[in-house]
Amino acid sequence: MLFFALHKFAYAINIPDMANDKTTLDIPENPAERRAWVIYQLHIRGKSLRRLAAREGVTKQAMSAALVVPNSHLDPVIAAEIGLTAQELFPERFIGNERRGQTRPAQRTPSAGQSQRQKGAVA
Repeated sequence: MLFFALHKFAYAINIPDMANDKTTLDIPENPAERRAWVIYQLHIRGKSLRRLAAREGVTKQAMSAALVVPNSHLDPVIAAEIGLTAQELFPERFIGNERRGQTRPAQRTPSAGQSQRQKGAVA
């Protein structure tokens, strides 16, 4: 169901289906539209934010937040999954080749069988 909604959205804002051709990608500037666009791009490649989050050891919420709030660790991860650089996907987060402003650290998931409280007690 989500795929059809994203596909309909992609058609409505004229997102091309050429997944790997950078010249045909029209990356939305509006953060809400870009978030939906990135999710769609991941989906057509058989990927998802949830799988990316698991692979990177962060929460799905952290991965989702990185689409709207700068995150120096997750920005390049998300961009690489759709064949772009972080600067191409999030140009407003850079000045030249330098990242600008503060970035939010990723929310790491606790190790299997160990809660955050237990981790704090051990450290």
